[in-house]
Parts: sequence; C-alpha cells; structure tokens
Amino acid sequence: MNELKNPEEEILQLKERIEECERLIDELSAPIIPSIIPDTMLVPLTGTLNEKRIDNIKNKVLFSIQKQKADTVVVDFTGISQLEVEELGMQNLIYQITEIQTGLRMMGVETIFVGFSPNFAHEIVISGVDTSQFITHATFRDGLKYLMGKKGLEFKIVEI
Repeated sequence: MNELKNPEEEILQLKERIEECERLIDELSAPIIPSIIPDTMLVPLTGTLNEKRIDNIKNKVLFSIQKQKADTVVVDFTGISQLEVEELGMQNLIYQITEIQTGLRMMGVETIFVGFSPNFAHEIVISGVDTSQFITHATFRDGLKYLMGKKGLEFKIVEI
C-alpha cells in the first residue's frame, strides 16, 4: 500500500536528489583522465561551455594536479564547436583558458591545447586574442606525439 508523504518532506527529498544529480553532472562534465604518458593528465571537453561549467573545469584541473602529480595537462577541444561556446563567448573562452594555463604554469605544469576545428580556430584568430603563449596541436594524436618526443618516449610494437 502506498504511503502518502508530507509535501514538505517530499520537496526536501526532491531538492536533495536534484543536488545529488547536479554534483554528478559536474563530475562527469569535466573528466580528468590520467594518461599512459607519465605525469600527464587528459581533459577532454564536450558540450556547452558556460561560466559555471568553465569555473568547474578550472577548479577540477587545478586541484587534480597535486593529486596526480602531473607536470603536463592536455586539454582536448575536439568535442567543442563554436555553437557550444556561444553562451560563454569566444573572448571569454580565451580569457578562461588563459587563466587555466597561467594557474598551471605557476604550479610548474605545461598546458597543451588540442582539437580545435578549422572553423573554431578561425573564430579564435579573428577574435583578436593573442594566442602566441599557447602550445596547440590540431589533433589529440599530434599533441601526444609532441609530448612523447619532449619526454623522450616512443611507442614500440611488441609481437605477442
């Protein structure tokens, strides 16, 4: 038999459930992935970027560095299009990723940005923002090749 609940109690339970779902969304919206390349974290971005989400990403990246003892972060924009940046704005996005890079540099961490589509890169260029301080590569693969060369690593095919 279904028990009728007090409306205030039900509202409180629903609010708690919403907060729990929001925490889960925040966690999944900016995964921090340890790389097979030593001391490297991967941050693949997908979906719409807005102020709240970019702040969450910044905080997660900066606080994850100490836990993972990484000296390099690869931020992958492959899953981001111009439309997903509209709410935040291109100028603000560049400002935000510059803040991420500056914070990481202060901690001795190199930031590599990868995965800008041609249209996205064009929009960044015409926005007039100075991106000369960014290390960028067209693809995730190119970024990893660069990083492996820098760290003196190479892939070796092993016959099993």
